[in-house]
Amino acid sequence: MEISDKKTALDDSASIYQRREEKSDRAKWKEVKGFKAKWEHFRAYYLLKTVIWIGVIALAVYGIYEIVAPEKENVIYVAVLDAVVSGEATGALQKGFEEYVELDPETQKTIFDNTMLISMQGDAASAQKFATHAFAGEIDVMIATESVFKGYVGTYLRPLSEQLPADLYTELSERFCYAAPTEEDGNAGASEPYGIFVTDLLEKSPLAEEPLVLAICGNSKNEKNAENFVRYLLEHGSSGEKETQ
Repeated sequence: MEISDKKTALDDSASIYQRREEKSDRAKWKEVKGFKAKWEHFRAYYLLKTVIWIGVIALAVYGIYEIVAPEKENVIYVAVLDAVVSGEATGALQKGFEEYVELDPETQKTIFDNTMLISMQGDAASAQKFATHAFAGEIDVMIATESVFKGYVGTYLRPLSEQLPADLYTELSERFCYAAPTEEDGNAGASEPYGIFVTDLLEKSPLAEEPLVLAICGNSKNEKNAENFVRYLLEHGSSGEKETQ
């Protein structure tokens, strides 16, 4: 008797010989009745996948936007050293100035940075950050205590007579903070106005025990907006509202 003629031990109708037909996801979904049951089914089988796909799509859209969207023009960079003005007050100052110059948020931006701790904690990274941005001409205005301000005279700062228009220079004459840069031979140079006392125009942080001085960086790329910022402070004072004359 040939092997092919032998009968199998199991009948051909046994379950292991029956073809299994997998139902499609759509068919399974139709079989689920009622909102609660559908939600449970969706949560069990599709929710995680849906969340992952939404995240992937969102990241892709954001990445494309970052690549395609034009870079905003920075109109001013104000560096508040050693947090001599609190973060909240710095934010209010930024908002007020943006309104003052009628900033277009779609194409323009400002930077008001009070995170650089130059002297209080001896933060070398902050000192390097300031030096790098100032050297590149990216920082336009510096606000610091008088002693910190004088440490930068002759390196990143120029006399205000070379930076301000005649009318504003005259108006600020009683606010001038004089300093003498160190010459190449090690001797002190002529004392000139390099900064402006602005303690009464800002909400000084309790951490700042000395008077506050504002200076315009010597190689500022936005010297006109730095001038506008000085005018804004003179007109609005520390309250953020225009003073009555």
